[in-house]
Amino acid sequence: MAGTAAEVAGSRGPQTGNPAPRAPKENGGPQQAAPQARFFLAKPGASGATPALERECATEAEAIAEAFKTGVNYSACNEYRSLVDFRCKQPVFKKEAVKSNS
Repeated sequence: MAGTAAEVAGSRGPQTGNPAPRAPKENGGPQQAAPQARFFLAKPGASGATPALERECATEAEAIAEAFKTGVNYSACNEYRSLVDFRCKQPVFKKEAVKSNS
């Protein structure tokens, strides 16, 4: 049963590429909005052990530039609201992204 690699490959039939990607399953619930991150400059002299937030920036690009100019770090923060779904026997904890007011 020894054969060359071409013979072995030829005996398998035509090779197809990767199968078509599957669409994500729908869970029947409301569509989750992607959380919108908020960007804050750190207070000067903050240790980093606990975030000490000072001024909020409108975009990450602005936060990066301001952090570089002032010599401080910046933080990205996502805000969520906690929810509980009681439709099942056991309550299910969920999160919902909070939309920024800006």
